[in-house]
Order: sequence, then structure tokens, then C-alpha cells
Amino acid sequence: MRVKSKKTDGAPDDRGSGKDLGNFTGFAHSRITAHFHAARAGYSTAIYDPIAAFLPNRLFVWIPQVAKYWFHKKHAFRDYTTHGKGTGIHPIDDRVKISIAGDWGTGTDEARMVAAAMEKSHPDFTIHLGDVYYVGDGNEVRENFLGEKTSPYAPVKWPMGAKGSFALNGNHEMYADGNGYWRMVLPRMGLKERGSEWGAGQWASFFCLENKHWRIIGLDTGYNSTRFEWGKLPVLKRSKWLRKTTSFKPGCAIPEPVLAWLKSSVNPDGDKRGLILLSHHGPHSAFEGWYQIPAKQLAKLIHRPVIWFWGHEHRLAIYDKFSVKEGIESYGRCTGHGGMPVGRGAAPDILDCRWLAWDNRRYPSDEKVDVGYNGYANLSFNGPALHIAYCDLNQSPVLTEDWHIDIESGTLEGPSLKKVLDDPSLHCRET
Repeated sequence: MRVKSKKTDGAPDDRGSGKDLGNFTGFAHSRITAHFHAARAGYSTAIYDPIAAFLPNRLFVWIPQVAKYWFHKKHAFRDYTTHGKGTGIHPIDDRVKISIAGDWGTGTDEARMVAAAMEKSHPDFTIHLGDVYYVGDGNEVRENFLGEKTSPYAPVKWPMGAKGSFALNGNHEMYADGNGYWRMVLPRMGLKERGSEWGAGQWASFFCLENKHWRIIGLDTGYNSTRFEWGKLPVLKRSKWLRKTTSFKPGCAIPEPVLAWLKSSVNPDGDKRGLILLSHHGPHSAFEGWYQIPAKQLAKLIHRPVIWFWGHEHRLAIYDKFSVKEGIESYGRCTGHGGMPVGRGAAPDILDCRWLAWDNRRYPSDEKVDVGYNGYANLSFNGPALHIAYCDLNQSPVLTEDWHIDIESGTLEGPSLKKVLDDPSLHCRET
């Protein structure tokens, strides 16, 4: 069954549809290109018209919109040493459901479908792994995250969990110096208060949710992520060396205040609870760039395997236990397929990190774009047991895995990965 796109000519229809996936295809990960894409789109204040964007008179629109961020300092980093802002550590029930999506903030019809599917899962908490496009400035946050209308397109609203929601920082939020993220997103995140539409506020870009058996730690790899990445240039993007090196790309180092908080307040080595890390950037990939520095920083504080969810790379990919040199051991889960066009077609060509599953299905639409399925993940905790379901935008389960933590020994058992959807383009090594 083909999915009918709500528009194909670059203009919204009378029903007020969202943006097409085609607006985001071929998108390069760099600050300057993100701003030019945003300026071309009128910063969510006008109809998207890629052809008109190249007319000479549009330069007078582009230049001020792009240049206004060049000479500004990025938003001051926040931590939990500020009086009255808490510790960033939140207790959760032993039985709890958390829905996770990455790279969701596009405002596309598909992002809306993912949000609706997450809501139908009835999560206690929702977590965004970062990236509101194109640059996460005020208008884009309003339209692509908060559900406020700023253009002829239908706005899209992030789905709140019954008990709250949290959001991580991505490189695209930092392309507008982080102002939209800290000033508009975070005040609406955090634990929900009775009768409130949003949360009571998330002060900083990192946090920890914990119960008797598990700790879910959200980290900021976005704050130091805006350096130009040479490996994204078309002529260089298939270079394995550039993809794996720590040179010629953003370092994405975890800020020192986060590491200090991890050491003094969280103390992940202090007990044997299961550890789940969340971040925007991932330490390794069988397809695209590696961002190894956070894994090396964490190896000084955590000395046992973790389950690590990240976004940034627009696909669903599951990895076996792996560690970069001098890095933490992790079971990597790339879930950056929330709202951007999902990469497909190219088989994994970096074999250092063994993949367990990846989704290469083609998403049917009339936009004539070759992209994969958008989706999200549901994490269901029940004491020491953890069940993870990876679902697509139609709320259809694609893959599942099961974990168990022994809090006496710290032994992490899993993943017991299973393929749910019978499709030859869904690759899975069941465990």
C-alpha cells in the first residue's frame, strides 16, 4: 500500500499538511549549510520554495538570516551547581515505559505520525535524542517541536509522557547557538505537574532517571559539535578513515561539568544497577561517522558494559558489544530515524563493529524520494527485566530485544534480539 503524500509541488494544501521529507534529503551536516537551508525556507515563516530561493533577490533574505548567528556566543552551559535547580537525578518506578525518538524535529507529516504512534503507546516518559531542524531557532522550535503555527504548514508537537519528558541537545540546536533549546524547549520538559500540558522544566542538557534496578543517563554531546566535518563532503563521504578518525570533524566532547556531575552525583560505578546511556552522537557505526571522544571520556568513569542509545545518523541500526580503543564497552543502538529522511540502500561497509540488525526497507510515498521508515523505540522496565520494542511510524513492531540485570553482580544479560516483521529488507541476526 502506497502512502499518499499530502503535497508534491512545494506548497501546503488546504488541510494544512506538514513539510515533505523531500525538503530534507541531501542535507549536509554543517552549520553553514543548515543556515542556508533554513534561510531558503524562510525560517518557518513562508512557503518552502527551493527554486525561488536561488533567485538573486533572495540573497537579501539569506544573508541577514545566516549572518545573524555568526558573531554571537553560544548559550552558556548550565549544570546543577546552580542553587535551587535540583540534582538532575529523578526517581522513577520499577515498572515504567519510556518512548525514545531521535532527530524527530522536522515538522514533516512523518514526524507527526511518529508522535501519534508514541502517544498511542501510552509511555510514562518520552525522550528526544536531539536535533530540531534546520537550526533549532525560535520559529523552528515553535513549529517543529512545540506545535505552534508559524507558517502555512501544520505545526507538529512533541508527545509528552504521562509523567514527563526530557530532551537532549543536538548539533542542530547548537547551529543557532542553543538559544531555542535552552530558552524554549527545556522550560517545557521535565516532570509533569498535575493539570499541566508540559513539564515543570528541565534545567540542564543532561539528567539521570533511576529506579532500584536501572539508571538511564542522558548526556550532552551536542554542545561541542558544530565544527565542520570534512567526511560529509560527497567526494569524501565513503572514506572509512575519515569516518572513523577523531580528526577533521566535531569532537562532540562531553562538557566537563557533565563529567563532574557523573562522578560526584551519579557515581555509576557505585552500585551494580544496569546502565543505559542516551546521547545525540554515537561512538561507532557500520555506515557513517564515528564520534569516539565521549566513549573515551566515559571509560574513566564507567567500567562495565552499557546499553547506549544515540541518534544523529538517520537510521535504525543495532550493534553487538563493542568498544573503540580506550573507550567504554557498549551495546550500541542507533535510533536517529524519528523525523528526517532515513538512509537506506548502502550496505554496512565498516566491519569493526558487528551489526545485529538494520532496517533497509523502502518507505512508500508519492514524493519520489528513496528513504527508509521513520520510527521510535519503547523501553518497558519491569524490575530487573527490560523489554525494548523498535516500532515504525505505523506503530508496527519491527524488532524486539530483552535484557536482564543482576544488581548483586552487575551482570547484564541480553539482548535476545528477535525479528518481528517478516521482510527481507529488514536484516537481523537473532540472538
